[in-house]
Amino acid sequence: MKKRSLFTGILAIAALGSLLAGCSQKTTEAPASSAPVSAESAGEPAAEPSADHPEALVWNMGNEPKTWDPTLSSETLSEYITISMFEGLTRQSADGIEPGVAESWDVSDDGLTYTFHLRKSNWSDGTPLTANDFEYTWKRLCDPSVASPSAAGVTDYVVGAAEYLAGTGTADEVMARALDDYTFEVVLKNPAPFFLNRISADIYCPVNKKCVDLGEGWEKRPETFICNGAFKLAEYQIGSHMLMVKNDEYYDADSIKMPAIKGIMVNDENTSLQGYKAGDIHCTEVIPAEEIPTLLAEDPNLYVSPLTGTKYLDFNVDRDPVSDVRVRRALTLAINRKLITDQITRSGEIPASGFLPITTQKTDGSSYRTVQANGLPEPAYGISPDSADVDTAKQLLAEAGFPDGEGFPELELLYYTGESDKKICEAIQQMWKDNLNIDVKLRNEDKSVALQTKADGKYDISLSGWSAGYYDASQMMKQFKLDSGCYAQWRYAEHPSAPHDHILNPGQKAFEDAYQAAMAAQGSERDELWMEAEAVLMEEAPACPIYYYVLKALINEDVVANVEFSKTGNWLFRNAEFVD
Repeated sequence: MKKRSLFTGILAIAALGSLLAGCSQKTTEAPASSAPVSAESAGEPAAEPSADHPEALVWNMGNEPKTWDPTLSSETLSEYITISMFEGLTRQSADGIEPGVAESWDVSDDGLTYTFHLRKSNWSDGTPLTANDFEYTWKRLCDPSVASPSAAGVTDYVVGAAEYLAGTGTADEVMARALDDYTFEVVLKNPAPFFLNRISADIYCPVNKKCVDLGEGWEKRPETFICNGAFKLAEYQIGSHMLMVKNDEYYDADSIKMPAIKGIMVNDENTSLQGYKAGDIHCTEVIPAEEIPTLLAEDPNLYVSPLTGTKYLDFNVDRDPVSDVRVRRALTLAINRKLITDQITRSGEIPASGFLPITTQKTDGSSYRTVQANGLPEPAYGISPDSADVDTAKQLLAEAGFPDGEGFPELELLYYTGESDKKICEAIQQMWKDNLNIDVKLRNEDKSVALQTKADGKYDISLSGWSAGYYDASQMMKQFKLDSGCYAQWRYAEHPSAPHDHILNPGQKAFEDAYQAAMAAQGSERDELWMEAEAVLMEEAPACPIYYYVLKALINEDVVANVEFSKTGNWLFRNAEFVD
């Protein structure tokens, strides 16, 4: 991996350990150039092949991915996997955005019409990929019967998409259409200079209709899975691993040097680090926070750099007592964020004072956050990044009917299985006890299970996180839109994207109005509208920002080279190869 190519300007990361080559034979497909391998458990090295001639790059994904159906993707891990096996019109690289299936495009003078000229390429089953596949996919994103959590990816931009999703328009009126087999046209509602960056995300990757017609779960069965990217699915074992092998039908297959990628699901951070040190894991972001200082000093393969993302709490606003904004604000103000970043995460994370990270850029390239001389953002919305406001928090809780915490019911704080998240939640649990005299019970679930729990609204409070696809504020704000998969259940009206959410929250309307106005605006007016949207978000407090992300990872460069990251922190394996 060439260090200079990792995040030119915003990122450099990772390290790697030797190799685990044991790939279980749940399905029969394996890299064509390799001898069959024995069925070993994830994380346990196989006797053959040796570490000197490994079979597959072993990447610890950490958790069970919820899906890699591009249309249904709504989490970072899903995107990592999806962009490894699918490719959209544009694609992400270490240096920025580059042509993908579209080898060129034209943009109208008014910035509203994009005409993409597709290269001739195939699906992994050898059938041609055409512009009709992109039309099907983009319309599937806003199909009300699909209820994609990422529908905003088209409804925010494409003429007719929002109306189709809302049931007031038709699929034929969605202006994302094939003009012929290799020409795809998109008409936007408003100019979007960042549009080519936006469509490099996983949700815009083409989906094969005949796979979707096979029913739910098609993407997890190698025998029903068809893709168009550099790798394809060969094995998937729930809770253990997935094996992606080189796709010989990929249009640029000759450039793909890595025969296979084995993604394993080890969410215990100490086990992950031990696997890396033992040579059983090559790449991982699952690293114990307490080991970061030592690794920074001793391991040249550890990289840490800022990301455009926020760690935060979701409050289920449909559940009492967090349905009361005073309770949500009290819980938000009672947290000492710097204590968490200094004593728990310890990797350079920045305590938050608002939802938009420091790296989110205004039109002129400046940050939405003012940074103080000490490197912390200025206080905002009553939140100081380096202390809790206990007095105000107590006052708000008393106004909500819980003086000194009296009568406050025990709530559950949900988190994904993993030591770092557990420690963060334990710290917050103790702060709320010390500062507000309230009790909160911790509950952990594997990530894929927890995501469904949150989508169903069956939780009180959840530790969450969101990373943006690029530096625009829309990428951080979109998850709280009416038509998003907002886990906080914060909506002013019912919507097909959340058929279970029937308790309405009028306060979200002001956010929605500011969001839509910002999407239609340009320049400083757009910047001001995003600040207005954030102000509503912080005042209504369906989410409580904790800190801004950094990317940290280990990649064993003694074994693999050219494992890269996009400018927004997505793993890129397209150029990866084993070191001779």
